[in-house]
Amino acid sequence: MSDILESLFTGTLSGVIVMVLISAAVIFLLRALYGPRGLLRDPRWDESNRRIRLKEAEDRERRLKEWQDRGERNDD
Repeated sequence: MSDILESLFTGTLSGVIVMVLISAAVIFLLRALYGPRGLLRDPRWDESNRRIRLKEAEDRERRLKEWQDRGERNDD
């Protein structure tokens, strides 16, 4: 068993594979904790982000309507 572990950590490619596996484990752990529907996700931030996105969408719609109105007036 110790020979297998030693060969796993001494080879160059093996070291890269171990680093990738450890990094992937950390990424998945953080995603499970703080990602969408995460266990430690703060619902106040989600609500705040929802309000901000809604306001930005309304602003985009308003600007689009103004732009279309200007285009119609310039065509006349």
